[in-house]
Amino acid sequence: MEAVDPMERLERTKPSYTVSPLGPDRSVPHLNPIRARTQFLEGESVSPAEVRPPILDSWQRSRFWGVDTDRIQAPYNADFDPHSRLATAARPVLDRLSDALQGTPMCLILTDSKGRVRERRTGDRALHRHLDDISLAPGFSYAEEYVGTNGIGTAAEDGRTAHVFGSEHFSERLQRVSCAAAPIRNPASGRVLGLIDLTSWQHTASPLMVALVREAATDIEERLLDIGSERERAALRAFLTSRPSSRRALITLTDDLLLADAAATEMLSPADHRRLREIAANLSDQREQRLLLSDGRTVQVRGRPVDGEASGSSPAAYLIELRLVTERDESAPHGTVRVPRLPGIVGSSPVFRGVIAQLIRHCEEGRWALVDGEAGTGKRELVQAVHRHVAPATPFSVHDAAHARGGSARWLQAVFQDLSEDRGTVVLRHLDLLSAPDLGRLDGVLRATAGRSGWVAALLTRDRSALTGAGSAVPLSEDARPRAGTDRAAEQRQGAETATAFTTVTGRLSAEVTVPPLRHRTADIPALVTYLIARHSGRDDGVRCTDNAMRALCRAQWPGNVRQLEGSLRYADAHRSGQLIEETDLPPSLLSQAQRPLSPWESTERDMIVQALLDHGGDKTKAARALGISRATIYRKITGYGIRLGPETG
Repeated sequence: MEAVDPMERLERTKPSYTVSPLGPDRSVPHLNPIRARTQFLEGESVSPAEVRPPILDSWQRSRFWGVDTDRIQAPYNADFDPHSRLATAARPVLDRLSDALQGTPMCLILTDSKGRVRERRTGDRALHRHLDDISLAPGFSYAEEYVGTNGIGTAAEDGRTAHVFGSEHFSERLQRVSCAAAPIRNPASGRVLGLIDLTSWQHTASPLMVALVREAATDIEERLLDIGSERERAALRAFLTSRPSSRRALITLTDDLLLADAAATEMLSPADHRRLREIAANLSDQREQRLLLSDGRTVQVRGRPVDGEASGSSPAAYLIELRLVTERDESAPHGTVRVPRLPGIVGSSPVFRGVIAQLIRHCEEGRWALVDGEAGTGKRELVQAVHRHVAPATPFSVHDAAHARGGSARWLQAVFQDLSEDRGTVVLRHLDLLSAPDLGRLDGVLRATAGRSGWVAALLTRDRSALTGAGSAVPLSEDARPRAGTDRAAEQRQGAETATAFTTVTGRLSAEVTVPPLRHRTADIPALVTYLIARHSGRDDGVRCTDNAMRALCRAQWPGNVRQLEGSLRYADAHRSGQLIEETDLPPSLLSQAQRPLSPWESTERDMIVQALLDHGGDKTKAARALGISRATIYRKITGYGIRLGPETG
């Protein structure tokens, strides 16, 4: 008996089908995509009579990109504006079609122009689970270069409606489904803004899927025309009316339109546009903010939303005014007195230079000051630098109330002696550690020496939520709080006494200066980084940060402020392999931006994920395998922890 090839047996017993005007259950004898795909993957020539030309072209592109035929390696990016022009226009159409398809094994998908899934609607649980398994889910990209021939990716590549039946898919994993996708175009420019796709099981596919996605795309384009016309008119109107009165560079941003004058065009690169839109969306009442541009320059940003009658839930556009920050601005923040540069103090932002100017003035006038701010902002170093600038020949003494825990008499005596010398600077730290009786005794010392000509600076560390200026709640330390075991009334009485005594002591200080946290002066970070690297190395050995590393440092939140920045640079210096500090040399905690405080376990988990990603060159699939978790789980964790490691890798 003649031997029969297994593939031939399969083809004889199970003829292939494709979507055609005849319907999904009617065979098309001249097409044989199963055999054609096998021949193609084995490097044999394929006849156009066996597979449709658009599918063969897509297979060739898929092979050129090196798409894996056995695995889905779709990259993930959850960054999507749910109020974008495309999303706003598509939502009613998706709602209507979802209702019509309820109870059918069909899935409705909206993607952006690059094939990244932005919304998915399905009422079939089995299909829903299968689509999760093949990463056809929100955030994942179904571009041809990642997953090969498929309705979404092929329509995006060809710029026209595509329908791909099960066995026509390049990847083996996709052959249980069939899909049809149509591009959604900007009615004005013709540019593809996104795609709408219908996906079903292979055996339930219908030729009506093609007609349905075409009709849906047309409906969305009509809504885009209605929304876009009003938005673009509103944006142009705001731009033209603002140009004559504005002395700054001017731009107007919509979802897919940018109007810029010559000055703004010279300042900005495409990388700056998205960040500008984010900043403008959060600016109100003409408040200003600083932005570090991609070329290293700093601009002052002032923006406001532009409303349109038919703009939906989001503004029609954002009108943004820009002013380049110059060296003159930095050294004279108020345009009056030039603030001297203090050795060891780095920062040229107006808010920071203003703090320096205040402290110098108080020191020169001998005005006792309460200097507050978050931990790690450099309060002591700043006060010491001011002292060296104003009175370098006089004593500088620091008295830490932490040393009074074993007995306050000796500590108070030392404070009294230095205050009695009537010259130099006396710094008082951690006064919140003192009990009410000790605060009362300190008040007596301050009262007795109030006429001295020297400067007194009391340093107060407040947490991020308590920085509300004078009159805010006293940040009592653990040692100063009522002890467990006392009755409720005694606790309240003790707390009230301590708060009153603390307020009395700080009332002896006639000035208050708040040192800003590092996140409020991000324009200073590049200079701080350069200074701290040089100070740590002790010599000019050429160590510096790459652009990616510097951007990561500039966008970090820095709850530990300058102290945390210095520690991070020490970590990076220990992990660098050359003179350049790469983004991957930074501590794992800096490469994430979680939206809430993390528990100790979550912090540990985040660091493990970051380290696994670093160990595998950013490859999320390999990192997930090393951690023993699924690829979907690691993507969810990466998004939840806000982990950012530069360019995405599958």
